[in-house]
Amino acid sequence: MEPERSLRLSIWEGTLAVLFLYWTTGVLVTGYALALGAPPLALALLGSLPFLAQLTAPLALFMRGSRRALTVRLNLASRLLFLPALLAPFLPEGLRIPALLLFAGASQLLAAPVGVLWLSWMADLVPQERRGRYFGLRNALLGLVGTLGNLLGGLVADTLPPPTGYQAVLLLGVGAGLLSVLVLRLQHEPPPAPAPPPQAALRAALGDRAYRNYLGLVFLWYGAVMVGGPFVVPYFVKVGGFSMTQVGLWTLISATSGLLFGPLWGRLADRAGHGVVVFRAGMVGAAMPLLWLLGTAAFPWPIWLSAVADALAWSGLGTALVNAALARAPEEARNGYLALFWLAMGLGGLTGSLLGGGLASLGPSSYHLPILASMGLRLLVALRFRGL
Repeated sequence: MEPERSLRLSIWEGTLAVLFLYWTTGVLVTGYALALGAPPLALALLGSLPFLAQLTAPLALFMRGSRRALTVRLNLASRLLFLPALLAPFLPEGLRIPALLLFAGASQLLAAPVGVLWLSWMADLVPQERRGRYFGLRNALLGLVGTLGNLLGGLVADTLPPPTGYQAVLLLGVGAGLLSVLVLRLQHEPPPAPAPPPQAALRAALGDRAYRNYLGLVFLWYGAVMVGGPFVVPYFVKVGGFSMTQVGLWTLISATSGLLFGPLWGRLADRAGHGVVVFRAGMVGAAMPLLWLLGTAAFPWPIWLSAVADALAWSGLGTALVNAALARAPEEARNGYLALFWLAMGLGGLTGSLLGGGLASLGPSSYHLPILASMGLRLLVALRFRGL
């Protein structure tokens, strides 16, 4: 019976898709880049790729046809396009990192409009009064699955000689991503609400002053996060003395904790509003980098403790930021609101990554300065979240 059948399928689809996403945009691909000899600026560019890709999200407004069909085709093409990135080690040394950035970036550019299409589709499937609970639970489960994948991937990467272990894990990730496309095809698509022309939907969103202010905060928050974000895993490895298996275990602790915190944040959002969750979780996210900076190879416990803080922050923020945009958007102009949300997130993350790359190149302690700057900027933005 719909929509329950499709909501269950969405969780299964997500468990497969998240393995592809975690392994091609997260810890494992960062380890792969380090194994290929990536300098700090290249790591910053790699971290910025998901946000650079979001700049193409508004193109979803101009795509015609079934949201399900478009989502399936774009996901299929983007996941196949990542395969050439696995061949980077066979290229001359000077071309390895550029090739990785090229194919990983092209893969993510193709997938970027999916965010608008998929969210619009899911907004029609999930009743508004259930969105906090459903997405809180779904995101927590997917975070756990992705983290278990990171742990397994870290074990493989540590066992096989680099970069062979990373190549094996990334190839499995592409396979999981292709299987998720098959499950995606089985989900029901409700008839979409009549939509205005793309230009009208964008004008409606841009004409909403309160929403423009919200987009400004989204831009600033993701900018602040990504000043230090690309250097977290390298910091764990180079300063904290972590192996890739330990990095995977850190993410497992975070995801397991998120499985507890996600539904709690969801219930709070349904009861008190998404703005309350954004502010409270944002304050936790602002303080979290301090734990990273306190950790060293001789004293790693603050880094391990930060896994719980990471879960507490992002199990609330990740869902609430999107749901706050959905709650503000009128049904007839929803896609315009969502497109601008992804655009603000992409511009913020890209700007922050480039700033962080510049800071990381200033001195020998290349990872401390951008993480410290990220913490200060996060706190300034989180305090402004109170107005939500």
